[in-house]
Amino acid sequence: MQAIKANFSCQCGKVKGLVDSPSALRLVCYSKDYRGYYNTLNALATKIGLPEPAKLDPFGGVDLLQIYPNEIKVLEGKDLLETCIIREKSPIHRCYTKCCFTPLFDTGSTGAALFNSALISDEDQKCEVKYRIIGRQALKGDGSVKKPPMSFSVPFGWFFTMPKRCRQDKVLPSPVAIKEGEDIKVLEGFMEG
Repeated sequence: MQAIKANFSCQCGKVKGLVDSPSALRLVCYSKDYRGYYNTLNALATKIGLPEPAKLDPFGGVDLLQIYPNEIKVLEGKDLLETCIIREKSPIHRCYTKCCFTPLFDTGSTGAALFNSALISDEDQKCEVKYRIIGRQALKGDGSVKKPPMSFSVPFGWFFTMPKRCRQDKVLPSPVAIKEGEDIKVLEGFMEG
């Protein structure tokens, strides 16, 4: 884990913020759900003539920082944030921008946030990738880039035990407020990756 303090903005620049964490963990996730979410946002953007905002690596991986929700500060454009789920009753709330469909971060029942680290433009601020998870769902790639080794040291059960390890004082305030019992819309046109 590494400390990080960096500005971020969505692709069109209307949403701006700051990530300030003393202990960020960088990982790449190859899950079909993440890839599908990013592909869906890209399709929504190109449908209205915007460039694709959601970046995937050559094997369909999403570059993420695991941090606490209160370490993400939205400084401008908070009214342009949209929170969704990708299927009914999903515990993961995904936040993107309505202006250009840039994926920002996800929060869920674990108390952690997964921030889209591709939004941090200063490479010196990015910590090294510690884990590459759900590698069995990675794409084959086109052969132009060597496939990185996948991590098997993060057991699946870790995601279920994470809530017990989280510091609840770091969870709130969340960058987006979800009220108890509030319906969160399902992302329209979600395509599994």
